[in-house]
Amino acid sequence: MTDSNRREPSAEERYRALFDGSRDAIYLHDRQGRFLDANPAALDLLGFTRDEVPSVSFPDLLTSDDDLERAIRSTAELFTTGAQQTMSEYRLRRKDGRFVWVEVLGSLVRTPNGEPWAVQGVARDITERKRAEAELRSARNLLARTFASLSEAVFVIDPDDRTIVQCNPAAERIFGYAPGELIGRSTRILHVNDDSYGRFCTLTEPVLARHGTFSGEFEMKRKDGSLIPTEHTATVLFDELGSTSGVVSVIREITARRRAEAEMRLQSTALNAAANAIVITDSQGAIEWVNPAFTETSGYTAEEAIGRNPRDLLKSGLHDQVFYRKLWNTILAGNVWQGEMTNRHKDGHLIPEELTITPLKDDRGRIGHFIAIKRDLTEVKRLQAQVLQAQKLETVGRLAGGIAHDFNNLLTVINATADLTMGSTDAGNPLRADLQQIRDAGERAAQLTRQLLAFSRRQILQPDVLDLAALVRNLQAVLQRLIGEDVDLVVRAPQGSGNVRADLSQMEQVILNLAVNARDAMPDGGRLTIETAGVDLEEDDVIRHGAGSAGPHVVLTVSDTGVGMDDATRARIFEPFFTTKDPSKGTGLGLSTVYGIVQQSGGGVWVYSEPGLGATFKIYLPRLDTALSTAAPEPPRALGGSETILVVEDEPAVRRLAQRMLEMAGYTVFAAEDGGAALALLARADVHVDLLMTDVVLPGASGKALADEVATAYPSVRVLFTSGYTDDAILRTGVRDHEVAFLGKPYTASTLRQKVREILDS
Repeated sequence: MTDSNRREPSAEERYRALFDGSRDAIYLHDRQGRFLDANPAALDLLGFTRDEVPSVSFPDLLTSDDDLERAIRSTAELFTTGAQQTMSEYRLRRKDGRFVWVEVLGSLVRTPNGEPWAVQGVARDITERKRAEAELRSARNLLARTFASLSEAVFVIDPDDRTIVQCNPAAERIFGYAPGELIGRSTRILHVNDDSYGRFCTLTEPVLARHGTFSGEFEMKRKDGSLIPTEHTATVLFDELGSTSGVVSVIREITARRRAEAEMRLQSTALNAAANAIVITDSQGAIEWVNPAFTETSGYTAEEAIGRNPRDLLKSGLHDQVFYRKLWNTILAGNVWQGEMTNRHKDGHLIPEELTITPLKDDRGRIGHFIAIKRDLTEVKRLQAQVLQAQKLETVGRLAGGIAHDFNNLLTVINATADLTMGSTDAGNPLRADLQQIRDAGERAAQLTRQLLAFSRRQILQPDVLDLAALVRNLQAVLQRLIGEDVDLVVRAPQGSGNVRADLSQMEQVILNLAVNARDAMPDGGRLTIETAGVDLEEDDVIRHGAGSAGPHVVLTVSDTGVGMDDATRARIFEPFFTTKDPSKGTGLGLSTVYGIVQQSGGGVWVYSEPGLGATFKIYLPRLDTALSTAAPEPPRALGGSETILVVEDEPAVRRLAQRMLEMAGYTVFAAEDGGAALALLARADVHVDLLMTDVVLPGASGKALADEVATAYPSVRVLFTSGYTDDAILRTGVRDHEVAFLGKPYTASTLRQKVREILDS
């Protein structure tokens, strides 16, 4: 066929070719929405065949009433106005029931004579775009909700002028601003001052520029001016070209965290500073943490203890399996265990401890850890033993004092009667030797009684102000002869150690007894050191050192290099008649006497000793500022007189003896067995008494009470107290005052007459 015979396709043929070959879905529908035709792309999009097209209308495709109404309205508008085209989006339902989103460009198709005939729709499938838009909207909504619901303050900041572009409600709430007040304002208003803001910018901007993110803690300011600690996290935002478009700053208020951290630091400091040892273990008993007090108490460092079980580390072997089983049964049941346990120090010595073990439970109620608080009872046990020892000594002392009281009454009669009988017996009389033996035995018995009274702190003292260091120096020669040549005596008693108030003869006895005790502890020789010094005792030292009170003291230290003592022996050394020596070498009253004299003088005794390491005795006596007495001794007095004396004594033999000894010296003597009889005698008109001599212990009212009544009714009558011991607290204080006259039993005729004369002449 030649080109001249080729026919050009008609316009309808060209339209059909374009219509059928288009990749876009093209369809035709009339004014009522009935479909007239559809190209293959439209048929594929909607799932219909070409034969089914004439039966399809808008209601078959548009399930939404709004979409159906909008399609009908758009069609009517095209037919009515003749508009060239309209663009709309619809959700269509395919024949198989699935939905697709389409974007439709509708245009009016006219007949050759120009009359509106149909609407041609060109539809493009935008289902995936719609899905992406929905997902984006969902993400944006989620982001917006998250942004609004965050408890942290979130700011979007312009990087150029540091103004706030956007912030969430938490930002306004935390910083105290109303909604919208922060937008457009500089972040400067959130900082404490200009200097603080400048430091913040200087610190954060280089880091953000280099790394794109920054975190740190800063103090910031609320609208009301109050300051809050905060934690910042800032991140740079970039646009699609990689340029900085903003900064997102997330700010968390950390007041509660700071408070919790402060509490944890305080708790940690308290645990580490606690005087009691604290151990935290896991549920199996392995140590996880210990405080410094544990190291001090046990000797093990934290590194040595962590990971080990306390029973392997500290077990003493003194507790049986029953003890440990009860402990574990208690704490594994979730209960607190309290009790005492003996553990072993790293160096091997035993430590008595008071222990509290508490189970620590997690949120689900399971035991995860145990915390043990341990208090070292070594000092407590020592003080308890010391108190028990003091109570025991006090009980024995009361017994000894009671015996000595009655014994001294008997010795007064025995010794004084022996003296009187010897005085009236010729020197050549063979009875005189027998009387002397009686007198010597009585004196030894009196000495034994004085030792018992010294121990029981009921001995009659004649206290004076003493320079203890001078007393030691004066006794040095005597001490050297006493201890022998094989013991090296070292004396350190410097001047200025301090003065004390004590009985001179009794303090000499203390020093001599301690020296003898030290000598006997060094049978093969050694060194005896005697020292004096001034010390100041704190309250904690009083019980520890056995002192009577805190404050300035003079300490007398007597140390030897002898055999020493174990704990059991040291606990009993002050008991009367307790001795580790051969019976021929002592009565066991030497240290008892020392203890009693020091206690009665207001002081205390402290002893340290270990087997093979010798012993150290420390005597603490309150230091005085009073100067030493320089008064000259009084001249001897006459031993008789003509005055009238009233003797009040409940022991008949002593009463008769005292009356006889005084009458032999020329005095007129009346005698009474108690206070009532004495007052009756004083009330007689024919009796004028110059001196009342009364025993302290009387049936009924005491001698002190009688003396007080006599002083009120008969102020001219002078008073002399006698007793085998001083059990009256007022008198015991009074005998240290020189205004109170006292004569201790047993007494002889000469000591009685001398004391009476002294009082009457004073």
